[in-house]
Amino acid sequence: MIARFTAVAEVEADLELLTAAERARHERLVAEADKQAYAAAHVLVRECAAELLGTAREEIVIGQRCARCGSTEHGAPSVAGDAGTAVHISLSHTRGQVAAVAATSRCGIDVEKVSRGPDRALSRREAAWVAGQEDAAYAFTRLWVRKEALVKAGHGSMAAAQRLDVLTDGSSGVGPADQVDGVRMTEWEGSGFLGAVAICADMWTES
Repeated sequence: MIARFTAVAEVEADLELLTAAERARHERLVAEADKQAYAAAHVLVRECAAELLGTAREEIVIGQRCARCGSTEHGAPSVAGDAGTAVHISLSHTRGQVAAVAATSRCGIDVEKVSRGPDRALSRREAAWVAGQEDAAYAFTRLWVRKEALVKAGHGSMAAAQRLDVLTDGSSGVGPADQVDGVRMTEWEGSGFLGAVAICADMWTES
């Protein structure tokens, strides 16, 4: 597994690497900060996939297709061509920060600016835990990025986020889980942002 979390400004986001469809989506974004984050994330995921496959980032073509309706306008990203059978990818972007992962099994990644979201996104147990923390925004974001990463890895649905409980009862008390139903997660933190990456536990190797 190759996972990267980095500032948008640190990615050499060459738009020529993007497909025509990606460039069209990029151009539809209004805010320049959103355009920069989109481009950086789509280049970063190519770099992760290229490193995993031992090739150049210019050789990686990213496609997108919805598993439900077949549309190429939305859905999870994937590596096109024969390489797509050997690597799974996921990416995430927010203003100022991007994240990407490539692995040989289904994976998911998310990065978010620390903020307090609605309790309707949490189970009752999670909402109670967040309310009891000194920094509720930080606590909420720790749970939210885990949920997003899990769903991108093929586990659960954000439409039913309340039922996707990512707390665990550890030796040091209740806190965010590092594994849910065989999917292992790890957390990243930096400069007001939090992130998480999820992958099948039996495929986990550090990189």
